[in-house]
Amino acid sequence: MIKLYNMNLNKLKIVTVLHYYATGPGQELHQWLCDNHICRSMLIEHSFPFSSRDYARIESVDSSGNKTVKKLNRKKLPIYFGYFLDFFRTLRILKNEKFDIYVGNGCFDSLAGIVAKWLGKTDKVVLYTIDYAPNAGGKLYAFLYRSIDRFCCYHVDTIWNLSDRMHEARLADGMNEKRCASAFRVPHGTHAKKMRLLIPENPNKYAVAFMGHILKKSGLQLFMKGMKPLLDEMPEIHLEVLGGGEYLDSLKSLSKELGIEKNVTFYGFIENHDELEKKLAQCGIGLALYSPEEAGFSYCADPGKLKVYLACGLPIIVVGVPQVADEIDERGAGVKIDYDIKSMTHALKKILDNYEEYKSNALEMADEYDWDNVFRKALEKLGCIFEHTNIT
Repeated sequence: MIKLYNMNLNKLKIVTVLHYYATGPGQELHQWLCDNHICRSMLIEHSFPFSSRDYARIESVDSSGNKTVKKLNRKKLPIYFGYFLDFFRTLRILKNEKFDIYVGNGCFDSLAGIVAKWLGKTDKVVLYTIDYAPNAGGKLYAFLYRSIDRFCCYHVDTIWNLSDRMHEARLADGMNEKRCASAFRVPHGTHAKKMRLLIPENPNKYAVAFMGHILKKSGLQLFMKGMKPLLDEMPEIHLEVLGGGEYLDSLKSLSKELGIEKNVTFYGFIENHDELEKKLAQCGIGLALYSPEEAGFSYCADPGKLKVYLACGLPIIVVGVPQVADEIDERGAGVKIDYDIKSMTHALKKILDNYEEYKSNALEMADEYDWDNVFRKALEKLGCIFEHTNIT
């Protein structure tokens, strides 16, 4: 078994490889490993074609906290050429050092890990499935995605899935389970312990927050249309929109058209996650309104914003698309709804009428999903042993 010590004697080295758009589970894993003082944690962030970054970022931190950061320029290229070059860039970065564990976020980044293992540059490879979305592109993309993902499932040492539905979807796509590596759920986590210090005693329960990339299928227009009649009954209701995206201008126009612009604040994209969480903690309720056209993509997902809402103490109004929506509803940490104004309005009133109970349940659920619990369980299943942990 690989031993993981949380002290200077630690010998474990782990590299996490991903494609960057915003902070996600890969960065959380790297930071958690650094906080646990492993021998070396390296994070390789390639940039997605649609990312604002035009470089790859490599961060390496040793057990004493010494950090080195490198940036490698990357031209904007067609998606297939970009992934091809990122594959070789990963191998080139790893050529001078061996790692105990390689964690690839998604199949494209796990493929390089498999080759690195063949070359003797890592002992174990983990496929960390953040999204399973073979139909996100055209036919060629779908073919390549399924082929590479299946190859990775057959050749990695273990598979971490954000939701159990990802494994079910792979089986439905024809994956041979007998050839597949062991797979288990490693869900999106929370910063519940850290957030306790930021949550005010009396947040504004009438401040309803949306966090995330703003697209038409995000469903915010449903809440805004439902706000108009609600304001006559509850004029305190205020919508806080924390995020940017191609549908943002349309929502701004809609708020003026509905005459509710004084009750809506658009913050735009907030890159600093700590600042984002501070703003959310001042709010009262979180929104996750997946429109019908979003259902195909989010059905297998474990949206990170739901866990962020919980960590900030926000009960959630969630359309019943992702797997975790059922748990949120069953545990009274929010209300699962259909995608319609009547269902949404009923959920909002239900939470406001029993706010303290819903808030308490949200915080309790967040504690169980703290990143420390999530990653500790995942690495224990991989064969790691923890000693002298300092995480609080």
